Amino acid sequence: APAPAPLKSFYRRPLPASSVAFSSPEGRARFSRALQQGTMECYFKLAEQFTTQNEPAFCGLGTLTTVLNALAIDPQRAWKGVWRWFADDMLDCCEPLDAIKQKGISLEQLACLARCNGASFQLSRPDLWRGQSSRGGHDGDGANGAGAGAGAAAAAAAERARAEA
Repeated sequence: APAPAPLKSFYRRPLPASSVAFSSPEGRARFSRALQQGTMECYFKLAEQFTTQNEPAFCGLGTLTTVLNALAIDPQRAWKGVWRWFADDMLDCCEPLDAIKQKGISLEQLACLARCNGASFQLSRPDLWRGQSSRGGHDGDGANGAGAGAGAAAAAAAERARAEA
């Protein structure tokens, strides 16, 4: 018999009203416009390397794993067997993984992790986020909200780094 669900758990939580689901008609229309405008070039390399986070608070780590692999940065250490590949549990040079499991990471910590794993990373915050904390929270579920911001910042930094190379 399957194990009973924890007392407080989440499954497919609804998006906030200000968000658009990627697979919705509006999400598809936005994607199509971006493709036509030539602003989605980095999407395909990112999509090829997409990985889900291993822990609820690993949203930033999951994003960075995807970006580092999309940039084809060699981790210089084995992932499994003889394969060199980034995974969430390899990103521990700036903050212990146990601490990240408890509180997540800030954008500044994400930048540190990117740099110590071979990426050129320039942290910039969109005007939309100015004056807001980079530790936004997700209704007490243990994650800190850096993942979405980290994703945007990491993708933009990845594209700039690739363009400069």
